[in-house]
Amino acid sequence: MGIIRLFSDVCAGPSPSGDTQQRGLTAAYFRNDWSLTNYIKNNLTNQKMKNQNMPRFTLYTILALLFIGADCFGQIVKTDWDVFSASNEPAVLIDTVFQNKPCMVLTSQGQAIALKKGAPVKNFRIELDIAGEVMSGIGFRATDAQNYQFLYFRLGYGGTREAIQYVPIYNGALSWVLYNYPNYETTADIKRLEWFHVAMEVKNNNLKVYVNNSPTAQMDIYLISSSFREGPILLRSMFGSSYFANINVWELPEVLADWEISEQFPRSKMLDMDHKTTSKTWTVVHPDEADVVNLCRYFSNPNGVAIARHKVQSAAENDKFLYVDFIGKLKIVLNGQELFRYDKMKLDRIFSGTHKILLPLKKGQNELLFITEGDASIFGKGFDAMGRLQHQNWGFIAELGNR
Repeated sequence: MGIIRLFSDVCAGPSPSGDTQQRGLTAAYFRNDWSLTNYIKNNLTNQKMKNQNMPRFTLYTILALLFIGADCFGQIVKTDWDVFSASNEPAVLIDTVFQNKPCMVLTSQGQAIALKKGAPVKNFRIELDIAGEVMSGIGFRATDAQNYQFLYFRLGYGGTREAIQYVPIYNGALSWVLYNYPNYETTADIKRLEWFHVAMEVKNNNLKVYVNNSPTAQMDIYLISSSFREGPILLRSMFGSSYFANINVWELPEVLADWEISEQFPRSKMLDMDHKTTSKTWTVVHPDEADVVNLCRYFSNPNGVAIARHKVQSAAENDKFLYVDFIGKLKIVLNGQELFRYDKMKLDRIFSGTHKILLPLKKGQNELLFITEGDASIFGKGFDAMGRLQHQNWGFIAELGNR
């Protein structure tokens, strides 16, 4: 999280128009266009980043970090891990050097599983380097060492459709013949006892896996439904030794669910509807599988303005980041205070993380309001949909993350 925070804070800022659209690293990271390291290397001297007016010492710091390499971020800290043997007995983590790379080794017998300590995670991205003899894997949302989601690599099957496999582990059972190709197994260019890079992203029920800095995912699937909601990350080796290096984990923001939407109100030239406007009805809605709240689903003739509201609970006064993208016009209000307004017309593909807005949460319940209008006005009075003037696109993506 610290690396993402460092680079997003110094390299991504307000756009020239004054809105909070993120440039450079943050937007690309959340769209999964690149691995983190490659993105920075490829864009550090790009004109976009030069225009960010970064302090000179910050630019020099980033350059120095890149020349040092990823090892400074991914050092193995023994106290970060609980290690268990193949007989589920506590074991000692072994750090070593394999092919000139500092790493941890799991022998599959004396050291079979390493559980990462710390707060449980639900949505995250992990990047690491792996080399192994037979089977090397990454578990996540573990309830214990016998129950978790599992992605593993068959090192002797590189180039075949059995190189990567995902399975849910229930009560210690690795049910590899139940979950197989074409969905749960796929190919990758990996070789036995040769280092390869893995970027894996888990977001809600979606799993994406990128091998060797590929710009496209080798695996992009929905996880098998289970009771595994959150938990620690683990590393595992089977039938031989596996080596893990440069391990970095970043927590990803959580999609905001459980919205309520008001009745539909008439549009005006500007997005000037008061956030205190009362509604006769409130309808509970949820984001769909694409994490989008699509308002056209809920109005028989979608052509106006509506209020979407969400209750954010906070155990204490705390600052969070709201990651949002939308179509049309949008005003965001938190506890009666306007934080964001875009009353021009926005019609473009939406992506997670395009806008980042600071939310100063108070202790207890916080009311987050979106006053939202779709794209009808870009067509004048509306798009002619079989003789009816209306919105064609109306909705948003909203996620909440730690500062």
